[in-house]
Amino acid sequence: MKKSTTALILALLCSSALASPGEDRQKSFKKVLLSFEPIGVMLRDGPFRQDQFIKHADALKAAAPAPFTLFKPNSIDDVSRAKTEIWSQPAKFKAEQDKFLLAVNALQAGARSDDLAAVRIKYSAVAQSCKSCHDGFRGPKK
Repeated sequence: MKKSTTALILALLCSSALASPGEDRQKSFKKVLLSFEPIGVMLRDGPFRQDQFIKHADALKAAAPAPFTLFKPNSIDDVSRAKTEIWSQPAKFKAEQDKFLLAVNALQAGARSDDLAAVRIKYSAVAQSCKSCHDGFRGPKK
C-alpha cells in the first residue's frame, strides 16, 4: 500500500513538473473560471445566494493574479494560445492585466452589497475585461 501511494505521488509530481508553459497557464486560468462561472450562473439564472457569491468572489480575487505570472519570455509552445503580442506589446498586455485585476477587485468588494444591479455591472466589467484581453492576446484553438 505504501509503495503504491508513493508511486502515485511521484507520478503526479513528475507529470506536473513536465507540464508545458501553455498547460500551466491553462490550468491557472481554469482555476479563475472555477470561481467566475458560478458567479455568472447565480446572476443570470439564480438563485442568488450571497454567502456562496462572496465565497466565489473571494476565491476569484485570490486566483486572478496567478495566470499572469506564467507568461515568461519565449514560452509559446504547441499548447499555448498566447500571441506574440504579449511580449512585443508588454505595456498593452500589462494594461489589460491591470484592468482585469481592478474589475475583479471591484466585483469582490461589491459582493457584500444588496444592490444586485450594481453587482451585475461589476460582473460584466470582469467579463468584458476577459474578452478584451482575449481579443488582443489570445490566438485561436489549435
